[in-house]
Amino acid sequence: METITSLKKEISALKKEINQLELTERLATVKNDEQSEYLDSQARFRTVFESSRLGNKIISSDLTIIEINPALVELLGYDSKDELIGTKILDFSPYEHHQHWQSLQENLWNKSSPSFKLETCLKKKDGSLIWCNVNSILFEDKNETLGFTIIENITVKREIRLHKNEFINIASHELKTPLTSLKAVVQLFNKLLLKDTRINNKVLGLAKDAERYIEKLNHLVEDLLNATTLGEGQLILNKKRFSLKGLIDGCCSHIRLNGYNKIIHTGNHDVEVLADKHRIDQVLINFLNNAVKFAPHSKKIIINVDDLGDKIKVSVIDHGKGISPEFVPFLFDRYYSVDENLAFTPGFGLGLFISAEIIRKHGGQVGVETIIEKGSTFWFTLPKRFEV
Repeated sequence: METITSLKKEISALKKEINQLELTERLATVKNDEQSEYLDSQARFRTVFESSRLGNKIISSDLTIIEINPALVELLGYDSKDELIGTKILDFSPYEHHQHWQSLQENLWNKSSPSFKLETCLKKKDGSLIWCNVNSILFEDKNETLGFTIIENITVKREIRLHKNEFINIASHELKTPLTSLKAVVQLFNKLLLKDTRINNKVLGLAKDAERYIEKLNHLVEDLLNATTLGEGQLILNKKRFSLKGLIDGCCSHIRLNGYNKIIHTGNHDVEVLADKHRIDQVLINFLNNAVKFAPHSKKIIINVDDLGDKIKVSVIDHGKGISPEFVPFLFDRYYSVDENLAFTPGFGLGLFISAEIIRKHGGQVGVETIIEKGSTFWFTLPKRFEV
């Protein structure tokens, strides 16, 4: 019996040892498979990284260049990677543009933003400058957080854009003078017509239409000037503390005059903000005009103001057709316009773009919530305390 018992113990021990060996082998197989997949992944990344026509680089949190591809070596005018690896990206940035990279560093590593975009200037080996679009993301590698950056040379594109903006700027300024004079003449003409009882209503209506079209032309010229200013980051805010009530009452007058829409105020309109009154008035008018455009038969347009403590939220609400979800992501883009039939239409499409840029310049946000056949809510926020 003792012998049998002893044999059973030995057999049990052998089984455990075999099981352990089998487990070890399986783990080794899994580990080898994972290692093989990792190496394959690394090889694919290396192929894409090296063969990309755009400049690629990997940087550490202190902006040191760890790896760089041939396209970026060529873009910066160097002969080999060795001349660049180990240097800092700030070494290739003019001093006045250092804040761009410091902002990237702050947002990616300190604020843990998933990605960051910027337009900045880089200095080549021969001292010449190029303008670049920079797109960066974070990734983890061997317990270290690194940045992967794609750099595109946009020097030629930027020159074209600057020439286009210069032309628009000059043309807009040239248009403003005759438009202002024409507007004054038409307004005087309308006053004279009103005094003459022999003029029929049709003529009076045509004269009013002429004044309205001139006003629309003025707005278009103003939009072009604003878009150019915003595009070059030259928008200057003249901020003062004021109550929203007076601003909202004033900007609504042109809507009330058409006789179709009624403006309803809700929320706390007495709240004060520190902002550029003229620019916020411009945003509200754009939002109201947009509401009339998408809800021409909606009698009620609501302006609601919410006091959210550290910021205020202004919403312009209509009960019109709403906007198709496919258009929503592009509504605040430059030159994107949707007509009242919910279809994309050619045109300047600058009103909402300018509004969004004005609010962002104030440190606020813009957005839209919309439901087909129910209506839309365009909103913006403003911080109560904000200094540029």
